[in-house]
Amino acid sequence: MVAVRAFIAVEMPSELQKRLAEVQDRLRRELRDLPIRWVRPESIHLTLKFLGMIPVSHTDEIVAALRGLALERGPFTFVVEGIGCFPDLRHPRVIWVGISDPTRALGAFQRLVESSMQKLGYPPEDRPYQPHLTLGRVGREAAPAHYRRIAEVIERTTIERLGEVRAAEIVLMRSDLHPQGAVYTPIARVPLRGSP
Repeated sequence: MVAVRAFIAVEMPSELQKRLAEVQDRLRRELRDLPIRWVRPESIHLTLKFLGMIPVSHTDEIVAALRGLALERGPFTFVVEGIGCFPDLRHPRVIWVGISDPTRALGAFQRLVESSMQKLGYPPEDRPYQPHLTLGRVGREAAPAHYRRIAEVIERTTIERLGEVRAAEIVLMRSDLHPQGAVYTPIARVPLRGSP
């Protein structure tokens, strides 16, 4: 069975990618010499649903389900602002920029995606959805002193509103893991209702 690692996402517009790159540059200067793998700005995306390893033969049914959703829903917006890390400041593993959802349209759409994929046999996440854009991942070789330094920098960094994103399409994305970082390749783009 041929399988690929896949997820469903919203890509970021190029103007926002530039702003995210500026945030990364700021953090990179303050956190230089630490074991952090920074995500290429053009690869930064909002994950709606991580599917894991999927058989290539299942991609058509996944895309069909997403097209069905897209017929029901038009474009939605969300705001990119704030900064934090997962799982928490004491053990930062993922450094991210936050997403706010003032209209709650993103949250509603994500729940539809989750439900649609559950019907195809992909289990729902066991924790609440927390939308974010991953800027960097802390390496496993990080020491407690590294964690403390990252936490200090994150705590004193303020990320004002970087922009509002209008999501007009969703993407089924393939993820290939390489030593220098993941490479993402669109499998299918699905425009939301009323989008060209």
